[in-house]
Amino acid sequence: MNIIDKVKNTFFTKNFLIFVFCGGMGTLSNMLISSLCSMKIDPTVSYVCGYFGSSLVTYTLNSKLTFHEGLSLHRYVRFVISYIPNFLILFSFVAIFINVLHWNHIFVYGFAAALGLPLTYVIVRIVAFAKKTA
Repeated sequence: MNIIDKVKNTFFTKNFLIFVFCGGMGTLSNMLISSLCSMKIDPTVSYVCGYFGSSLVTYTLNSKLTFHEGLSLHRYVRFVISYIPNFLILFSFVAIFINVLHWNHIFVYGFAAALGLPLTYVIVRIVAFAKKTA
């Protein structure tokens, strides 16, 4: 299978579209939690709260809708671990654009969410929801 076929089989599938929907719901929950927290605490710290709060929403939706798996603590931990590269990239992005460039935090939260989607899908699919072979 060539690289173009691999890309098609990864990103042009029903599961990827469902993953995008689940990510969209996670993004909305992240933005809501982050925005509410930013009324009382620093916007960068608020993003961390929103990110981890939304991980529960995203994990639950992806388990049920994208990967058709039951919920488990073990898989949730693997899910959170698979999100670490995404988190580090997006947290850096948020910190720079809010604290250094002084962009609007609501805009930055939304823009950051769109950046990590393809990378996150591949990592989550491999780390958290990989099918075990005997």
